[in-house]
Amino acid sequence: MTQHFDIIIIGGGATGLGCAVEAASRGYKTLLLEAQDYGSGTSSKSTKLVHGGIRYLANLDFALVKEGLEERYYFLQNAPHLATRQSYLIPLQNLSEKFKYWLGIKLYDFLAGERTVGFSRFLSKAATLQEAQDLNARKITGGAIYFDGKFDDTRMLISLVKTFEQLGGTALNYHQVTEFIEQNGKISGVQVYDQLKQSNIEFSAKFVINATGTFSDNLMDLAEPTKTHHAVAAAQGTHLVFDKAIFDSPHAILVPETSDGRVLFILPWHDKIVVGTTDIKVDTPSLAPQAQPEEIDFILATLNAYGTQQVTRKDIRAVFCGQRPLVKPANAKNTAKISRKHEIIETQNGLITMVGGKWTIYRRMGQDTINYLEKTRGLTPTKSNTANLHLFGYTTTPEAYPLSSYGTEVTQIKLIQQELNNYELLHPQLPYFQAEVIYQVRHEHARNIEDVLLRRTRAIYLDARVAIEIAPLVAQLMANELNFDRKWQEQQLASFKLAASKFLVTTKTN
Repeated sequence: MTQHFDIIIIGGGATGLGCAVEAASRGYKTLLLEAQDYGSGTSSKSTKLVHGGIRYLANLDFALVKEGLEERYYFLQNAPHLATRQSYLIPLQNLSEKFKYWLGIKLYDFLAGERTVGFSRFLSKAATLQEAQDLNARKITGGAIYFDGKFDDTRMLISLVKTFEQLGGTALNYHQVTEFIEQNGKISGVQVYDQLKQSNIEFSAKFVINATGTFSDNLMDLAEPTKTHHAVAAAQGTHLVFDKAIFDSPHAILVPETSDGRVLFILPWHDKIVVGTTDIKVDTPSLAPQAQPEEIDFILATLNAYGTQQVTRKDIRAVFCGQRPLVKPANAKNTAKISRKHEIIETQNGLITMVGGKWTIYRRMGQDTINYLEKTRGLTPTKSNTANLHLFGYTTTPEAYPLSSYGTEVTQIKLIQQELNNYELLHPQLPYFQAEVIYQVRHEHARNIEDVLLRRTRAIYLDARVAIEIAPLVAQLMANELNFDRKWQEQQLASFKLAASKFLVTTKTN
């Protein structure tokens, strides 16, 4: 029997969940379909920033920055257990940079207005080195501090999934859309392959939204097979993870301009530091892109130019890269110069596609999509209430790290610890309890080792080799909970080993 919905959303990343929460909060019966796991693509591999986009000021894109700053405020207000204010220090090399960034960060403060999260200030060279003692003194004459935010991207995504379900929505991971159904020349539903049950299902809907990020063109091609769509330009960004001791500062560091025309961030995150990102054009999007050797070399060289401690490949705990979905202008050659604006595209048969944007404005992208749907379909306009919608787990007094990301759900973790009489960590070098795996299976749609070690926890990002080491334990815990056999565990371990290999950095041999 075909299940009917008002709205079907395809894609379980930041854009899709932004649309899903927005639709469900307005009273629409909504289904979200994700072909793999939530955040399997770009949304789990961000730079972990919640920001207005200070670098976009160089393009005089004030409206884009102001939008980002507004959404930054809502982001931090609605999920304080997952997103926090972060100070950013810009090391400045000369008088020209001082003037440029004085103008930039003061304008940044001004555009934030009453939604500011902190006011910028400038530092002498001595004060800069006191604030960030691992900075190379020869590279700077002073510094500036401004404020943005940081977050855990896939923990945020899981919170959005749970929020969506609380609002009455239905979320299904590992459900791949294989075909669109049409009536009278308009899309009226989808054929779906359930990868877990290995069966086909049909869902009908009044409206279908494509929120598949870098794969948006592919889905539009599926909807309109006689056309080839080119709405998205994919750009790959690589990040390296190190122990925080190599650059131990309470401030994130923003290297103001790299050789590829971007900025480089050194961000404290989960008791590690994340350093990135690069920007290289990608012709074919991938769910699991591979960092290129030249990207790794570039990040290492830039980090070593600004830091006092010289690092090598041996110091890298993990490498990860994501592919940004950028709205493709007619003659774009350099993806670093493409705006992070978002746009809505509609095919002739009615598929609504949201492209572009970034994590910080996920809520606005969802709001704009549902507004467009209501306007173009003659629906009675409904009011958005997501700007002040507290997300699942919301608390202003979260548990101490490492359980802080669960918010109010930390009580459920502790109940499972009591139930199993298991208070052990997965590994002494990782901040995760064995009971979390059980919670993630029971309450967070975790169905395989990757779901746990790549997305529900961030184990693979914190130390890829240790994550590989604990994979058999995670497989055993999951198998016991799900009543799976030894063969399933072996298959899982083989699959995970392949996925985890992309997070490892090999030492070069000359």
